[in-house]
Amino acid sequence: MAPISQQAIDAIMNASDIVDIVGEYVKLQPAGKNFKGLCPFHSEKTPSFFVSPEKHIFHCFGCGEKGNAAAFLSKYKNISWPEAMKELADRSGIPLELDRKYGPDESFQRYYEINATASDFYQLALTNSREGKPALDYLLGRGLDLHTIQQFELGYSPDSADQLYRNLKGKYQELDMLQIGLIKKNAEGNYYDLFRNRVMFPIKNEYGKVVAFSGRLYQKAENEPKYVNSPFTEIFTKGDTLYNLDRAQPAIKTAKRVILYEGFMDVIASVNAGVKEAVASMGTALTPTQAALIKRFADKVCVCYDGDEPGFEAISKAIPLLEEAKLDVSVLLLPDDLDPDEFVRKYSAEQYRDFVANNQVDKYEFKYQRLIRHADLRRAAEVERVKLELFRWLIDSKSGTLVHIYVDKLANDLHIDVETLMGDFRAYGFTQNLKVTQAAERGRAGQAAVLDRNYTAEVYLMNYYFQNVEYRRRIEAELTPYFVQDEFLKMVLIEAQDILEVRPSADLVGEIARRMTGDRKREFEKVVIGKLDYSEKGLSECITTIKSRGFDDRIKELETARALLDKSSPEYLAKSEEIKNLRKGRENLWKKTKS
Repeated sequence: MAPISQQAIDAIMNASDIVDIVGEYVKLQPAGKNFKGLCPFHSEKTPSFFVSPEKHIFHCFGCGEKGNAAAFLSKYKNISWPEAMKELADRSGIPLELDRKYGPDESFQRYYEINATASDFYQLALTNSREGKPALDYLLGRGLDLHTIQQFELGYSPDSADQLYRNLKGKYQELDMLQIGLIKKNAEGNYYDLFRNRVMFPIKNEYGKVVAFSGRLYQKAENEPKYVNSPFTEIFTKGDTLYNLDRAQPAIKTAKRVILYEGFMDVIASVNAGVKEAVASMGTALTPTQAALIKRFADKVCVCYDGDEPGFEAISKAIPLLEEAKLDVSVLLLPDDLDPDEFVRKYSAEQYRDFVANNQVDKYEFKYQRLIRHADLRRAAEVERVKLELFRWLIDSKSGTLVHIYVDKLANDLHIDVETLMGDFRAYGFTQNLKVTQAAERGRAGQAAVLDRNYTAEVYLMNYYFQNVEYRRRIEAELTPYFVQDEFLKMVLIEAQDILEVRPSADLVGEIARRMTGDRKREFEKVVIGKLDYSEKGLSECITTIKSRGFDDRIKELETARALLDKSSPEYLAKSEEIKNLRKGRENLWKKTKS
């Protein structure tokens, strides 16, 4: 497409009131013929940022930033100049066609319009219908007021088979409604609504377009998932979207950081508490695409997921992804296993702001805090467990600085002499080095074989999981929800579970393949086995391999701990007995599988 013509530029700029535009993001006050305020592009206490309505420009005499309304939007919202011109054109009602590489694809405009209409319908049903009152009372009971509900455009999907469909019918094509996942079609050819009797959260892309919805239960219901999300569509991929990014951009610019949460209510609680640079990954595992999206708007990110073990695990996985995107990462650990919404309700908005400002930690301190959380350091067994895990981490880090920092920190937490603990660390390091030297040759081949066997079992289990619901039920009944350790396979499993949550009968292989591109897609194609002789016996062997790995890991852990003990001590004998029983249990597991 040709560049924007000078004639179009002049028309758009003449129709744009720069004071109104800048005033949406900067508090301005009259200063003679001009207006002044605090510069949004650098920190200052005395206003040096001026806007001239006569010249249609802004100029900061502190940092030197200057330009017209388009330049301001481009700089402030971190968007391209054509995108800024498009926004100004839309404000002024001037038609402007934009190349699809800039901003949201206008060929999908009809989808955005349908979603916007659906969002209006849900909002009206929440605040202006008798049926929506219980849902409204639920939100008010969660501490939200009407202003917040309207600000985040929360809604309610009526408990009716097709009320939304009937509202949209005649205005829009059924095919378009199906394509964006608002309705479904049953075997008799009748259309029905995807979302029913749920609190509705509209999900927008970074440009403020509604691309999807998430419906949350507000009453107890048997065999109903807590959340139902829009499916993967042409305008929505869950792993490519961050909730509230469209609203958070001004605050992100001011704070020069992003606070990353897990869920909708966490973001809303954070914004209400005054921490407005808040976005959410919507409970799903953070993706490289989401990390790159954060990088577009800030160089710093603070991860604040739930304070329970799944939240800690999610943080551990998010940190390397964010660092790979060249982001400066910190972590906010909330006390008492609280999530942000619970913290604000239990304490106050002011205390939450103070906690955010004063309690962020780096990835090393996060790892240490995770290690000692819930550990009873008055019990010798717990002390030994924490000590050995810390020693393993410090040896792997190969950092003398970290050794001194965290050996000293653990010594303080244990109320023991730091030299005593450092002596234990040196003894552990010597023992480990000796074991590695002695086992290097005889162990390499065996360890490689075990790793290969476990990975092969994981790949085969994934293919059984893809195959049919009966195999899935058996795998889920006998193994943990995340039965794979390989990071790529774990990501594939999470994608599969996301899909099944919305469409239990989906073609998993096809759906996952469509979500992937480049190297990830090629790696996924290697995982899918074209011709596999599926059988209950084959599945049993794969399940047993993974169960056996649990025995192996526990035996290895006990052998490591036992190596530090006196062979005549009761603890050494107890660990030896447990190792013997575990080996016998592993042997019986395989006997049962082969019988």
